[in-house]
Amino acid sequence: MKKLVLILSAIVVLIAFAVPVFAAEMYDPEQRMAKLYDEQAAVLKASGELTFGGITAFDATTADQGFANFYVDFTMWPDEYNSIMLEIAGDTWASPVKLTTINYFELTTDVGAYFGLPVGLKNTAGRTSLYTNKYEVSGHAYERDLVRSQIDPLAWKFMVDAGLVQATAAVGFGDQQNEANNDIGIYFFVPDIVGIAEAELWYLAENNADYKGKFGFSVKATGIMDMLGVAGGFVYDTKDLAPGEIEWAYGLGAKADLAVGPAALGVGLSFNGTDVDTLNKLAVDADANFGDFGLVATVAINFAEIPDETFYGAEISGYVTVGAAKWAVGYTIANDAFADPYNYTCAVDSIDGGLFVNADIDF
Repeated sequence: MKKLVLILSAIVVLIAFAVPVFAAEMYDPEQRMAKLYDEQAAVLKASGELTFGGITAFDATTADQGFANFYVDFTMWPDEYNSIMLEIAGDTWASPVKLTTINYFELTTDVGAYFGLPVGLKNTAGRTSLYTNKYEVSGHAYERDLVRSQIDPLAWKFMVDAGLVQATAAVGFGDQQNEANNDIGIYFFVPDIVGIAEAELWYLAENNADYKGKFGFSVKATGIMDMLGVAGGFVYDTKDLAPGEIEWAYGLGAKADLAVGPAALGVGLSFNGTDVDTLNKLAVDADANFGDFGLVATVAINFAEIPDETFYGAEISGYVTVGAAKWAVGYTIANDAFADPYNYTCAVDSIDGGLFVNADIDF
């Protein structure tokens, strides 16, 4: 009996020492990464955004709910020179047929690192895209609303990074299902101008047999006097336009960050225009942030001739941030004369406006 007790005691002692070692092998980050490296397993990272909302004027025919954004980017690194990105994106809540889709599947090879080049050179192929920047400083983003351009989808692109300037070239060759799917683009980005500004310049021709497309540029500066940001852009379309299509557009915006008592107050002003309406939309947004919660008030004015209405919309809301998530409740006032109803915070809109709840998270 004594021998049995001694043996069992020895087993217990061995287990007591073995469990921490086993746990370390299973969960210690350095050992885990070493094991992944030994087995040549691809490192995987997921990132994305989810913005979901619902709004009602207590009328079932105009109530709405759905996503403004729902996507997850899965990026894998099979080795030190290559990465694979797969994006799964969400459709509107009301779609019973296709709630999610695979938007992009692309392979990027770091050619510059592989050959030891003095500049960065990355080559991307697959179902990809080329977008100009979200350069806005205001909440409404009217300064880039009509200017931002893209080629989407796109088959092939490569980027040269010389530090002071980044250049991206894009080419699409057409396909049997869409014979006119010829894409060509050149995009330049200057990330740092005197420490406070950035600029971009582009020519993007999407799905055009004659390679006629959009020429544009934007400039953004922040931290001016530690409180002011300004941004503006312009775009000109060189392709043959149908009646009513916009030939050129511009946008300008500014934001001031002020300290008002216990609140950090951000006030934004933005407006834009086109060759059809030299002054199109103007908006003001104010965000009083008290740390984990805040209050928002906005108003937007219409100067376009169609429809002949001055008031576009307004909103008042409150929000609270819980970690990376932001929840908001508020009320939107919309003008039902507009085919594109006003909305600011909520993921969806309604021609009658109404009470809304909104949830947003970036991860």
